[in-house]
Amino acid sequence: MKNIIRGSKDEITPVYLHLELKDEYLTEDQERMLKKYGESSTGETICRDILIPSDMPLHNLHYAIQKLYGWQNSHLRCFRLPEEVYQKLTRGTVKGWVDLVGSLFQPPSESEEDIFWDDDYEKGSINAWLKKKYTGPYFYGGELEHPEIAKRDVQQLMDNFKMLDVKEPFKDYIARTKKGEAKEPAKTLRKAPLIELTLEEMNSSIIIEGGTEDLLERLEVSKVLAGKDEVLDEKTLFPVARELIYKYDFGDNWTITITKENDCKDLLESGFVSHEEIAYANQIVLNEHRPVCIHKDGVFLLDDVGGLSGFADFLGTVYESEDKNERDELRAWAKSLGWSEKKIANKRIL
Repeated sequence: MKNIIRGSKDEITPVYLHLELKDEYLTEDQERMLKKYGESSTGETICRDILIPSDMPLHNLHYAIQKLYGWQNSHLRCFRLPEEVYQKLTRGTVKGWVDLVGSLFQPPSESEEDIFWDDDYEKGSINAWLKKKYTGPYFYGGELEHPEIAKRDVQQLMDNFKMLDVKEPFKDYIARTKKGEAKEPAKTLRKAPLIELTLEEMNSSIIIEGGTEDLLERLEVSKVLAGKDEVLDEKTLFPVARELIYKYDFGDNWTITITKENDCKDLLESGFVSHEEIAYANQIVLNEHRPVCIHKDGVFLLDDVGGLSGFADFLGTVYESEDKNERDELRAWAKSLGWSEKKIANKRIL
């Protein structure tokens, strides 16, 4: 039987999040497709604005994101900090990372079985299943995310490598390869305990399958993220950053930047949402303990399409190809993956 980590007992309040999916390498034609057929106002991003319960963990936000963007929860995912924040917190050292394992970062042994402890979908409506996952009350059942267990796990890694061969950075090895100098395996620079290395040295010397950057999914979103007016204080650790990075399907590399906004003023002033809609969303968050989408910029996506650039190409083929069979076959394939062209009211998305 799994141990359960329950959410905060503090009074629940609505928290406003802005989610922005972007691909920096879109071509002009792909941006045109996203703007013309993907209903993206800029042609560069697919965005969502939502209100969530203040006690929602990252783990449950993942399921809400899946529903918000039209995915089917069929690939790996992770939550991470911006690289500059990660480097500052860890100081780029193994010791700095170890100190934060169990309080911020996942332990090295956390496996898919542990992270996906409640991925139990078998049949029926995937949307109904997702809704149960992002609706409170929230708890986290992954065993390795308990602070004490996580600390023991990372300490075991340090004990296993009290002395090891420190290899040259991979980038240096590649540079030597290009010069024709790297005929032998990567150089051993010195011997040292793992705890004394930099993160770069550790990653060059041993393999940690899950890496060192993934955040604990039991953490509450509102405590990790700082709003624009909130103070980031290293002494208290939380809140940690003004942005979170959500990555889904490491092949397609969907990347969403998540920020916490102070209020809905900009949406109201732009006419994207009314005061009545905000009031309704607040009541749903408080009374039904679930998130609500208050604004959507861009259509629903689908899995296995090649990321945002691939989706833009998909739209171009579906709507502009002169080959009717190609259009019909591609549309049928997309619908088999749950893609829908239906218009759904924002308040009914989640």
